[in-house]
Amino acid sequence: MIRCTRVAALGALAAIVPAAVRAQAASALVPLHLAASPVDDVMPVLYAQRAGLFPKAGLDVTLDRANSGGALSAAVAGGAVDIGKGNVVSIISAHAHGVPLVLIAPAAIYDPRTPDAVLVTRPDAPIASARDLIGKTVGVPSISDLSTVAVEAWMVGNGVDWHGTQFVEVGYPAMVPALEAGRVQAATLIKPFITDAVDSGKAKVLGLFYSAVANRFLESCWFANADFVARHRDAVTAFQRVVAQASAYTNAHPAETVDLLATWANLDPQRAAHIPRIVTGTTLDPRDVQPVIDIAAKYSLIPKAFDAREIIAR
Repeated sequence: MIRCTRVAALGALAAIVPAAVRAQAASALVPLHLAASPVDDVMPVLYAQRAGLFPKAGLDVTLDRANSGGALSAAVAGGAVDIGKGNVVSIISAHAHGVPLVLIAPAAIYDPRTPDAVLVTRPDAPIASARDLIGKTVGVPSISDLSTVAVEAWMVGNGVDWHGTQFVEVGYPAMVPALEAGRVQAATLIKPFITDAVDSGKAKVLGLFYSAVANRFLESCWFANADFVARHRDAVTAFQRVVAQASAYTNAHPAETVDLLATWANLDPQRAAHIPRIVTGTTLDPRDVQPVIDIAAKYSLIPKAFDAREIIAR
């Protein structure tokens, strides 16, 4: 009864507020155009949208899907998108080549106890080790990203020269179909695609290739153009606070966002309910970024290593 009375009172109050005042309040929100790949590490933003956390922080956030990390980085650098979510290596590479992109919030954090990325093959493939990938084709989301250099490092760590292996770009949703069709003989998968592929018997795990980078590191991040950050510091700070708050909540309450995962990643809700979830970060720690910079330099993705603090927005 109390709840009904309160709702009725709020409804009556809204009715007497002039439309012009409500329009003015809505226009006071700062618009932020986001884009991200359709994977689980976007969950804090999806939850924050549904919970109304962004408007409370003075932000009007829209989120679009982006399947190409390279295209998204270019869109953010050029101003077509305000904030993007992508692989950390793409931001590191951009910085190393003079493109002013900076990290503003963490997304996925890698931990081998709950691996977010695995290298898989077909169950019937005669591939049981890194050496068996010589002369084979591996599907990666981007040639110049963390997945590629991590597979290379994983092969080297297993005593294999990776130069005899070919890498081709395949979007995550198309990885298993490419594997089944024989277009690639191995593929890199991340959550939520890992469980779906392995549990269905369409793929088998060959290795935890991300562990070749470090036992803990930042896999993906929310990033922006440094000029945009300088011009919209209050909005970016508000975005950081909301993402940190939402990350802490979604990490602790994964069951509450199953429907969001199913819709965002185009998964069957029943499958989504049984998929191990990605753990997202709440703060940007240079120690989580430095291993990625170092391996990118070691495998010539960037000319030389640099201090991780250079690309973290303050």
